[in-house]
Amino acid sequence: MSIEQPTFDVQRANVQHPRRLPLSVLKRCLLLMGLDLVAVNSALFLALQLEHNLGWGLIIRYFPCFLLVSILCVVLACVFDAYDLRVAGRMSTAASALSKAGLFIIIACLPILHLTSALSSRHAGVVSFPLLVIVLLLAGRGFYVLVLIQLFFQRRVLIIGAGWAGRSIVQTIKAHDPDCTIVGYIYDDEGKQGQIIEGVPVLGKWIDLITLVQTHDISDIVLATTHDIHDNLMRAVLRCFEQGVRIVPMPELFERITGRIPVEHIGERWLTSLPIGRNSKGLYPLVKLAIDITIASIGLLVLAPFFPFLALAIKLDSPGPIFYRAERLGQGRRPFRLWKFRTMVLDADRIGNPTFTKEGDCRITRVGRILRAAHLDELPQFLNILKGEMSAIGPRPERYVPELQETIPFYYTRYAVKPGMTGWAFVNQGYAEGIEETFGKLQYDLYYIKHQSLFLDIVILIMTAIDMIRSQGR
Repeated sequence: MSIEQPTFDVQRANVQHPRRLPLSVLKRCLLLMGLDLVAVNSALFLALQLEHNLGWGLIIRYFPCFLLVSILCVVLACVFDAYDLRVAGRMSTAASALSKAGLFIIIACLPILHLTSALSSRHAGVVSFPLLVIVLLLAGRGFYVLVLIQLFFQRRVLIIGAGWAGRSIVQTIKAHDPDCTIVGYIYDDEGKQGQIIEGVPVLGKWIDLITLVQTHDISDIVLATTHDIHDNLMRAVLRCFEQGVRIVPMPELFERITGRIPVEHIGERWLTSLPIGRNSKGLYPLVKLAIDITIASIGLLVLAPFFPFLALAIKLDSPGPIFYRAERLGQGRRPFRLWKFRTMVLDADRIGNPTFTKEGDCRITRVGRILRAAHLDELPQFLNILKGEMSAIGPRPERYVPELQETIPFYYTRYAVKPGMTGWAFVNQGYAEGIEETFGKLQYDLYYIKHQSLFLDIVILIMTAIDMIRSQGR
């Protein structure tokens, strides 16, 4: 007995919606950043052109001014959450965030531009610069909201599977990707038909897949089943793929949206996708080593003049040594001594939980609270980098805790690379207060291990600098 296969209305299917670009959340944020940088630098160029009329030579002559405007733009836009896709996706919220950022850019830049004689109060440039900054920033964001989102980023998703994997990806999409509309589930359980799960309806069974794709203008199908897909469903999915519908496994979409590896959803299959050895050869390790040495050397030179004052503040605030030197595990689980400025009372490990530091921890000293807020307590780790025990970027070094390694799957994998002063988990989540948050940090660490590259390292450095300015440490 054969099962009748659903058929595609080819004429109807050929009326395709615009091509969607499967850009990750991170890349869309970088796109927004690029649009803002083009806007503020164009505003400055046009204002300087009105003032000096030097053509493209303005860029070379006033390069420090362009660099200042660019740095202020990125930092202030982050401060006002202009790169949060939930803010950026609506013109009202995006305009509010960018207007605030633009206002502070103007306030900070105008005096400096005047003092450097880039803009003079007697010419039109100083008047046009504030107006151009606001107008071009809003124009760039309008282009993103009204054109890019509508034509490329807006997607209509159908999820195959309404079990724990399906519910998890629905929660993830709603929390992180506002440009994605979840139309419904495909689920073969008769008792679930018509039910609302996580605010999304179960629309039908596998045999309804092709019809639902056509009637609801589906652009993406997410495979969120916890078991192997049977042949009939696979054939229906392939028919949809032939007609331009994008097929995405749930773990891949979760990874792209959140920047984490969902190990609890894929188990040991994750190991097969780990690009073991991908970065062990070629230029990347050499470039990363050069960056490590450069950052550590410059960092120690910058730290040196301030060291006596920091040391004195630590000693006057509480009795004990200036440095905290704890044993940590490095690459290959090799132990080493970590250098940090002491931020807690003497023998803090005997007073509270040595594994986790909670927000508002009573063991943290007054000076230590300031140092931790700006991540200044981490600066002595430049010594660890020069000794080759750490890198500037990587998973944060952890103490040996058997309970964590026995409880959390793939915990040992974080030792595949050198630990870092900062890392993907550090800038996305920060500190962990328990097993659950440590597991979340591990998911970010595994993402970094899988995707490590010069591009991702630069993104992490930028995010770390912004965190230091915003004093988001603990």
